[in-house]
Amino acid sequence: MKQNLVANNNNDDNENLADSVGMDVAVAVNLLFTVIFCSVLMSGCITTFSVQPVFAASQSSVASITTPLPPSNVKIDISSAHKVNGIAGQFIKIEGIITNLSHNETINGGIAYISIVDIKNKIPIDLEDWSAAKGLYIPVIEAGQSLPLEWNVRLVKAGSYTIDLLFNKDGDFASPPSASSKVFLEVAPKLNLNPGNVLPVAFGVPAIIMGVLGVVNYIRGRKTGIYG
Repeated sequence: MKQNLVANNNNDDNENLADSVGMDVAVAVNLLFTVIFCSVLMSGCITTFSVQPVFAASQSSVASITTPLPPSNVKIDISSAHKVNGIAGQFIKIEGIITNLSHNETINGGIAYISIVDIKNKIPIDLEDWSAAKGLYIPVIEAGQSLPLEWNVRLVKAGSYTIDLLFNKDGDFASPPSASSKVFLEVAPKLNLNPGNVLPVAFGVPAIIMGVLGVVNYIRGRKTGIYG
């Protein structure tokens, strides 16, 4: 009887110990999941707060890059034809008008110049042979004043080109130049009927030979009495 009571007591102790251990394990697991969940939330908040200033800084830098430049107070208009056709070797005239749009500011000097771009090769051409006056210095443009511009251009080579008139203010190297609308130029090749200047030789030599033979024939005819 005593043995049965002892066995029952041992069983009860074991069950109580198992229940206690199970509760401790459950509490530990719950604490572990709670710590992990809080860590995830904290890391998410830190990431959010750390990313937002960077994103705001990138937005401000993009805004500063894309900020448009202030409008220029110089306007250049093309007063000659906007489409020109010519033949290599000819001269054409490009005319324009430059205007100071400001009502109270004087432009104290600048250079107006012509730019010719080869459309096929997409490169600007050297104006050494095309135009004797590449740039025109303008000492002053009063407020609201308009001045004429003019270039004589020799069509050196056949092809397709665009022509622009540009203006840079003195000392203003940071701003892009003021530009006119484009003039489209088509230059046809020159039809050379006398390549290498051979026509004088080709016609002159036979004419001289025929003249000499005519004189010789006339002298012989006089001697033989054919021409009396």
